[in-house]
Amino acid sequence: MAGAETAAAVPVPLLSRPPEEGVRLLGLKFLDQAAAAQLRLDAADANDANDANAAADAADAADDPEGGEALHDFRVALRRLRSCLDAYAEVLADSLSKKLRKRLRRLAAATGGGRDAEVQIEWLRREAPPTAAAQRPGYAWLLARLAKRKREAYAALQEEVREDFSRLAADLRGRLSVYKTEVHLERDFPRRTLGTVAAAVLREQVANLAEHLARIETADDERQAHRARIRAKRLRYLLEPFRGEVPGEAGRELTKVVERLKELQDLLGELHDAHVLEGELREALGRAAVEQVEKLFDLTLQGSADPRLTSALRRRRAEPGLLAVANQNRRRRDRLFAELSSGWLEGRAAGLLERAAGLAASLTGPTGPTGETGLTKEERGSG
Repeated sequence: MAGAETAAAVPVPLLSRPPEEGVRLLGLKFLDQAAAAQLRLDAADANDANDANAAADAADAADDPEGGEALHDFRVALRRLRSCLDAYAEVLADSLSKKLRKRLRRLAAATGGGRDAEVQIEWLRREAPPTAAAQRPGYAWLLARLAKRKREAYAALQEEVREDFSRLAADLRGRLSVYKTEVHLERDFPRRTLGTVAAAVLREQVANLAEHLARIETADDERQAHRARIRAKRLRYLLEPFRGEVPGEAGRELTKVVERLKELQDLLGELHDAHVLEGELREALGRAAVEQVEKLFDLTLQGSADPRLTSALRRRRAEPGLLAVANQNRRRRDRLFAELSSGWLEGRAAGLLERAAGLAASLTGPTGPTGETGLTKEERGSG
């Protein structure tokens, strides 16, 4: 039984432990990280609410360094937790119901909308400020639209976190803290460890990443690039917990592979951001045109005698600014795809993928201090 023991105080390497135990310790570790980030997020909200000089909308976490960092850490911990539970679904089949997994998936998905808007705002401010007066109205309109979406998304997320995360965390902790297993006394019975299970998952995930990278042919292959990004992230998340567990040159190789996977994930992530922004701009052009026509219509019905109002409204068109941003974003997309193509596509990722697959032997090697069982003397004697 895996009880009150936490991953922070594990005396035996995770790779040596039975998979039923090691997977649960990993899951509890990520759950602890999410809970700690939630406490910091609650504290940041309380500080904002008690601060008389705080902004009226405290949900704008990106303008609050403490709250923004806590929200980022919460998102990352949830992603790692979900990736862990998905990767080892076979080991956890008897512990986690479909309903519980669905609740975690819904909460993790709720962290995406605000993040997309935040990333788009940062890129617009850094890389695409208007270069002509005619572009400023559209640029300002787009920033305001994204800022509103970010505030609403973060407010909704924080509300959902307050309402559901504590209950979800308690349910997950209860299910992950206890397990049943079979004990085989035959000396020649194949012994499974977390390392042997992780090695099998590793090989499968390497093959999945290779498959999705091979399907990316042009900069327009948004879906395949997005799927490849998810696979690269899952593979990285699978290996990262074992940094420091694998000794010697194999351990250094594992660290290098993780770092290269991070580079690939970041590149695919930025390409994904460019794809998302292009879709946003396509929709924004239509919305901006409708809003301008509606304002002109309202002025006409009001019987305004001052033609300067309608003339000024016509001059403050959003299209020039939005099209300028679209052009800048398209250049970014093409540059990123060129980098992806020259460094990773058409078989160029084969070396990294082979190195990643080769780590399977390191995960299944003798990492425990006691060889056969992976348990300390005290643990073997405790029953």
